[in-house]
Amino acid sequence: ELYYGDFGYLKDSLLFLHREGRYQVSEPVTPVARLWRDRHLSRFVVDTPDEKGQELPSKQSVVLEIRGGGRLRTADRHLVAQCSEEDLAKLHGGQLKAKALVRCDIQAIDLVKGLMQVVPVAHVSARSRVWADSWARIAFQNLHREGQQSMLSFDTLLQAAS
Repeated sequence: ELYYGDFGYLKDSLLFLHREGRYQVSEPVTPVARLWRDRHLSRFVVDTPDEKGQELPSKQSVVLEIRGGGRLRTADRHLVAQCSEEDLAKLHGGQLKAKALVRCDIQAIDLVKGLMQVVPVAHVSARSRVWADSWARIAFQNLHREGQQSMLSFDTLLQAAS
């Protein structure tokens, strides 16, 4: 009913919380809390600077955390890409430290292996963003960009839950 119902206001997403789960504010990703967003609920399923949510940028952009040796990881601690130290040094005047966040454009993504080829674009300041994107968010947005959102439908989720 929450998904299909009209409540007189625009919905953006549904947040699922486990009733007896313990949540830690210091963790960016928890298996006992999940956010669901699709075209039925939100016009902003895929990140876009377009105010109407219609036009997509040519490349998917993600925020990742820098680790040692130019490795990049998601909020849920999956190492997903490697950048050269030279590429990273071009950002923020070469002053990026481990655990800093960087916005990257995805050149290629392998959802099965959980790996990406990325180009670092910009440093993300701690004031504008606290956590990197999770792998689930990156994969979900990629499926929507590629027109494969039917693989992850709300009805499929309901069937699995019942």
